[in-house]
Amino acid sequence: MNTLKAIENYSLNKNPSPFSLPRKFRRRHRSTPCFCNSDDSGSGSSPSSEGDKRKQELLARIAMLQTQKVRLTNFLDERSAYLTQFAEDANAEFDEIGEKAMKELDDAGARVCNQL
Repeated sequence: MNTLKAIENYSLNKNPSPFSLPRKFRRRHRSTPCFCNSDDSGSGSSPSSEGDKRKQELLARIAMLQTQKVRLTNFLDERSAYLTQFAEDANAEFDEIGEKAMKELDDAGARVCNQL
C-alpha cells in the first residue's frame, strides 16, 4: 500500500543576497510530498528499496525545483511588468519635458523676432 509522506527542506540562508526574492516568495520551511510503500520494514537493506528511496528523493527534488521555477517565473513576470510600466512613464515624462522645452524655445524665438 502506498502512503504519502512529506520530505522537509529547511533553508539556512540567513544573509540573503540583494538580488534574492522578496520575502513573500522566500520561505524557511518547505515540504514536498512523496509516495512511499507502507509495507517497508524500515531496514532499507535491499537494493530495490534503496533504489526506490533514491528515486523518491530525486522526484521530491524535481518537485521542489519546479515549484521554485514557478515562483521565480512569477517574480520575474511581476518585475518585468513593473519595469515596463516604469519605462513607459519615464518616456511619457521625457516627451512632456521635450514638448515644453520646444514650446519655450518657440516663444523665446518669437520674442526675439518681435524685438528685431
